[in-house]
Amino acid sequence: MPFPETRHTLIQRIATTGNEDDWRTFMTDYWRPVCRFSIRWGKINLTDAEEVAALTFAALIQNQLLARWLSNPSARLRTLICSVVRNVLSNQARVQTGRQNILEKLAHDPARPDWILDSQGASPEQLDLFYAAWVEELLQDCVETVMAEYYSTNRGDYFRVLYGKICEQMTAREIAEHLGLQTTTVENYFKHSRRQLADCLEKTLEARVRRYSDPRNFDSEFQQEWEDLGSYLTAQGGLEQAVHRSYATLDSLELRQREQQSVTEILNRLDQQGVRKPDPESEENRPLH
Repeated sequence: MPFPETRHTLIQRIATTGNEDDWRTFMTDYWRPVCRFSIRWGKINLTDAEEVAALTFAALIQNQLLARWLSNPSARLRTLICSVVRNVLSNQARVQTGRQNILEKLAHDPARPDWILDSQGASPEQLDLFYAAWVEELLQDCVETVMAEYYSTNRGDYFRVLYGKICEQMTAREIAEHLGLQTTTVENYFKHSRRQLADCLEKTLEARVRRYSDPRNFDSEFQQEWEDLGSYLTAQGGLEQAVHRSYATLDSLELRQREQQSVTEILNRLDQQGVRKPDPESEENRPLH
């Protein structure tokens, strides 16, 4: 039997090849959670949160932090990202001097930018809040996916029922009157769409974990993430309450509209400054241990 082919995780590919598609996937997975966390913890507006996100990813790239983390992953990837965001926010006065000037400084100063990367890690409270921001964006991703699926099959009322009941806290009777449906039809639509949302959440989480997990550890890591998510949802009062709270806290529609432009801007700027390169000591075909 031939030895199975090694499949590198997303972070391994980023650390060894620096492929733009992989960077874009990584940044898309975390850009909105970083912005959401920054707005809440730093008490800043969306424009400033975008600057914090730009500085966070610049620090990860400039200092090859993903490669460093990969060589010694003693903590979760979210912990690393949260710690960098926390340190950027703690130097908010410097952030206010402008994203472009700071990115230029990162590019031309070979020394490690200690004002971004200091010895202080994120606190448990900050890690909990960052996890909440990550889950809230995961939930809204799933809502968007379910909406697209229903509208693509001309079943928009299924989604309207789901959104009305969860996000707008409408009763079945109110939704029925609004959509011109029978109350029993609304209840059946909600059962169906609620089940679709739960299924989507599990599939989306599985895909996220698979993207970042060593295949040999996938089962245990997914099980842990699923249990953590279950505990979080229970603490929020269940899936429906967690989704409602996510939208009540921050509807990420504007974040989604600005996301790709911001991600592209960050990558282009770093390319122009010549800092988006893999660790030269890394080997693309290095065996995994």
